[in-house]
Amino acid sequence: MKHPHIPYARQWIADVDIQQVVDTLASDFLTTGPQIERFEAALCELTGAGHAVACSSGTAALHLACMALDIASGDTGLTSPNSFLASANCIELCGGRADFVDIDAHTLCLDPESLAAYCRSHPAPRVVIPVDFAGTPADLPAIQSLANKYGFQVIEDAAHAIGSTYSHEGSTYQCGCCSHTDLAIFSFHPAKTITCAEGGAVMTNDKILADRLRMLRNHGMVKFPELAGDAADTDLHGPWYYEMHTLGANFRITDVQCALGCSQLTHLNRFKDLRRKIVHTYNQAFKNDDRLILPPRALAENACPHLYPIQFVQGSRTRKKMFQTLADHKIFCQVHYIPIHLQPYYAKKYGYTQGKCPKAETYYSRTLSLPLFAALTRDQVAYVIKTVKDLM
Repeated sequence: MKHPHIPYARQWIADVDIQQVVDTLASDFLTTGPQIERFEAALCELTGAGHAVACSSGTAALHLACMALDIASGDTGLTSPNSFLASANCIELCGGRADFVDIDAHTLCLDPESLAAYCRSHPAPRVVIPVDFAGTPADLPAIQSLANKYGFQVIEDAAHAIGSTYSHEGSTYQCGCCSHTDLAIFSFHPAKTITCAEGGAVMTNDKILADRLRMLRNHGMVKFPELAGDAADTDLHGPWYYEMHTLGANFRITDVQCALGCSQLTHLNRFKDLRRKIVHTYNQAFKNDDRLILPPRALAENACPHLYPIQFVQGSRTRKKMFQTLADHKIFCQVHYIPIHLQPYYAKKYGYTQGKCPKAETYYSRTLSLPLFAALTRDQVAYVIKTVKDLM
């Protein structure tokens, strides 16, 4: 059977999604219009969070979240080394220092025990950014408990985890609900479960933070006369009046993107179901192969899977050969992630070296993300499985 090339991730855009975008293109608003508020309301309805602030990307969402918390020079922020660069760069962009604590080898998320050990031996961080890796929720209740003890704030990086849930003390929570965090962020890159083509959002239950996020998203400006102070009552000022109260940026998202996001959200349950079925099929196919370590159990139990990362027990040489040979068979995988602390920027600036986060480093040396996306067909999944097994 011949197959066209199979990427590790791909968006699924339906005709109804396209029509929503076309309708918005024909409307009076292409940006800063009603589709943004509609999308934000839908995100609040999904997660249960009180406020959503949509923005231009997941990276922008992380940056905005750190800005809203006033992260600045002299502040340390901690995150997982097993993530994309943005999870740490947002701290640096605000003038803080990004540091890292190791992952839990079973969840592949930031390890609360390693975080506790860090807090016992260092000055408390200002912020901690746990990452819901591959769709598996980080242990947010445990991290919140440490936040209460040591006084730091928490931003959930849920870029991988829209639609994922976690349980605590008999209740179930949506990732992004902010029940155990100060803020949470989503990404809507095309590789994610739902897409706005590009886009992100910051979630919070704190109205003051939400208002600050909206201001920071739009150059630090306040545009409404009733919020602009006494000057708005003079003859020189009126409905056009605005004030810049702080240094912000243009992190706005467009109505066109949000129209796509609103439509994509209506497919979320279906996308989640299809992704979970693919994960189940992979797990059944590989479960008895002692040369492989399967993804975290939570990925199959309560997550909306974003990635399917397997590990080759024999290590990096086997992984590299598999990566290259699968590409020869038109199966294009990816590696998630090179530990952030080993990137030249961080290694040179802070002296971070190999051995700082040994579990993340070991995981990186043998991991490979197989294709996983809602539009992946049964035949394609079977072809991926057969090819991996034939090459082992």
